[in-house]
Parts: sequence; structure tokens; C-alpha cells
Amino acid sequence: MTHILLVEDEVKLARCLELELNYQGYQVSIAYDGLTAMMAARKLQLDLIILDWTVAGLSGWEICRRLRSTANNVPIILLTTKDETIDGSRPTIGHGIAGLDADADDYVVKPFNLEELLAKICTHLQRTQQADAADV
Repeated sequence: MTHILLVEDEVKLARCLELELNYQGYQVSIAYDGLTAMMAARKLQLDLIILDWTVAGLSGWEICRRLRSTANNVPIILLTTKDETIDGSRPTIGHGIAGLDADADDYVVKPFNLEELLAKICTHLQRTQQADAADV
């Protein structure tokens, strides 16, 4: 079964996404803060991570950077908010772009369309499966 780590500090959103992802046939683990997310990413056998940009403990950017520095290549989809900026002063570089710079694979802007998120999950999982099959 495909295992997804959902890193989201908004409990209601996390629970709703967990229910939908379970319905879609995915096994879901939830981390509500960055430190728990890092421990889960190291301990669990994951196929994909959905990572909120703003979680307590470690930011989504920092989590992504740390995972990539350990050669963890699990696909990462960031959840960002539309108008946030890196330093709060310049509206030119949003979190989604900064996340891609931190080696995230994709991002979705909150509030997001659930079908868009599901499509991105499916796309990244298919790419990973194809790459794994090519390595065999």
C-alpha cells in the first residue's frame, strides 16, 4: 500500500485530507510539527510527503532541505499560501518557488482544489514507480 506522510498543523485540514487519502487507497501518517515530520521521514518507508510550508518546529523549507541533504528522494509536494513571501517584505518570491529551490517536487497553493492535489499525488507516484521499474 502506498504510504504518504502528511505534515500539516491545521488539525481539521489534516483530518479531512487523511480521510480523503484513505478513501483513495493510501496509507497516511500525520505529523503536526516539523520535528515529528523529520523523525517520521527517517523512520517510515514513505512513497510521498505532503508538506505544509508553515509548521511549528521546522519550516517546510528546512524539512525539505534536510531530507534532500540525506539523499532522501521521496517526492515532496508543498502546501503553501497564495500571498505569503519569504521575508514578509517582498511579494516577488513566494513559498512555492522557494520550495522548488529547496528541491521540493511540486506545490499546491491554499486554498487548493482537492482534485488538483490528488492529480499531483498520482503523477509523482507514477513517476517514482516508473523510475523504480527502470532501475530493475
